[in-house]
Amino acid sequence: MTPTAVVGPLLAAAGLSVPEAEIEVIAAGYALQRAGVDALYAVPEARYADPALRFRADARIVDWAG
Repeated sequence: MTPTAVVGPLLAAAGLSVPEAEIEVIAAGYALQRAGVDALYAVPEARYADPALRFRADARIVDWAG
């Protein structure tokens, strides 16, 4: 599958209508971008890590030191 064949449907699934010429420009960098994203998951120690902090409106502060 060519990068253009991958990028076009991804953009469409996101609800974005992008001209064919722009899809080709985005697709040209897709392989490098995909490799970078794959490398994020290649570290075994980070397999189950949560990579982002999350705000939880229902969270409560518990004094664990006392």
